[in-house]
Amino acid sequence: MELAIVGIIANWLAVFYINVSLKYDEASQILLPLVIIFALVATIGLIITTHNKKIGGILIIIGSILFVPLGLIGVLGGRKIISQENAKSLEERRHF
Repeated sequence: MELAIVGIIANWLAVFYINVSLKYDEASQILLPLVIIFALVATIGLIITTHNKKIGGILIIIGSILFVPLGLIGVLGGRKIISQENAKSLEERRHF
């Protein structure tokens, strides 16, 4: 979970950097809302992990893909959340 949080913070820092460094032309009118939407998807995924870890992990991965290579932190964090949930589910099925 910590890796996903660090990845989402890195995504928001990338959004801030993009916002500061862009010259406001036609490309920035498309790029800035796009990166904000992807960062919001990752953030919503982090919130959803409190209830459903698989869906939250998938949303974190989807939201972090745009920010590669920096977004790899979030992708790895989302994958770790999903794999932990799968291992937990496997243990429950074994002991049933």
